Amino acid sequence: MKKNFVEVLERSLYEPLSLGEAEQLVNCSKCVGNILEAARKVTEERGPRVLRVYAPSSLFPSISVTGARCELNCAHCNRHYLRHMIPAETPEKLYKVCVSLYERGAVGCLISGGSVRAGYVPLEPFVEAIGQVKEETDLILNVHTGLISRELAQRLAEAGVDVASLDVVGDTDTVRMVYGLDRGAEDYFEALKTHVEAGIRHVVPHICVGLHYGGLRGEMKALEAIRRVKPEALVFIVLIPTRGTRMEGVPPPDPLGVVKVVAAARLMLRDTAIILGCMRPPGKIREKLDLLALDIIDGIVLPTRKAIKEAEKRGFTVKRLSACCATPREYESLVEAKQKHRDKNKFKNANPPAAAP
Repeated sequence: MKKNFVEVLERSLYEPLSLGEAEQLVNCSKCVGNILEAARKVTEERGPRVLRVYAPSSLFPSISVTGARCELNCAHCNRHYLRHMIPAETPEKLYKVCVSLYERGAVGCLISGGSVRAGYVPLEPFVEAIGQVKEETDLILNVHTGLISRELAQRLAEAGVDVASLDVVGDTDTVRMVYGLDRGAEDYFEALKTHVEAGIRHVVPHICVGLHYGGLRGEMKALEAIRRVKPEALVFIVLIPTRGTRMEGVPPPDPLGVVKVVAAARLMLRDTAIILGCMRPPGKIREKLDLLALDIIDGIVLPTRKAIKEAEKRGFTVKRLSACCATPREYESLVEAKQKHRDKNKFKNANPPAAAP
């Protein structure tokens, strides 16, 4: 027999909830307020409220090692987001772009790219260049990986990458329908474990809420897999129905549904920093989501003005960081030092160094 709803809520204030208990709360359509209140109390127990506000900009740009190419043509992306990244399709170009960023005072960069058919970013040829960048600069390097092999994960760890960002999908049908991969949710759970066991310094899982054509499917199972590895941080992003993709016409996820998943994460992973990432629907939906989540998150990328004003009104300390939201807290002093001493003229309206020969 399932535990009484009230008993589950009360227990959530004192110890982490199980997957079944968290699902019971999330599946209650009339209990949003109760769940958010419980998550708020648990968040407050973590200490004084500090809201980290991330604005990566050109101090922490994204680089694509495949340019605009991707072999998957995913239903929600269709290579759209690759077009906004700095192309660096050879190890030599990646090294030159990173050194140029360092010389101009950048904090770090996200090394990403399109996926190969096996479901990962082809980083193998770039490992040596990544190691060279780490040896010669203090850039914070965040690599976007995917279903990489244990060998590649170990090589990335040895090269000194600071962060690995991995999307974790909790539903096999979603993997196949959205990514077009002949893989399953368990492959993502195993990949997450592989990243951690390989010794990568900071592994930051990401969950895209509503990835299944705007509906919630598998997010809770992804949370359970993530809980097993006890990450320092967890990033939530939210599906944006993007023009030119197969999901162009789907309704975006309901902010109330999204925030229930975020609240469940807080009640399941009490010691993990929870962050709202850069991918969130614009306009009123973003505004509502930001305000609803404010009391239960530790960080947010480019929040709405209303969210900032409300955070200040509630007495939160707002800490602004020109960095990727997956940046570990141990690097924040470096980020703040570069923010303080940067030459603003070099970065204001700066063009990315994509033309490096």
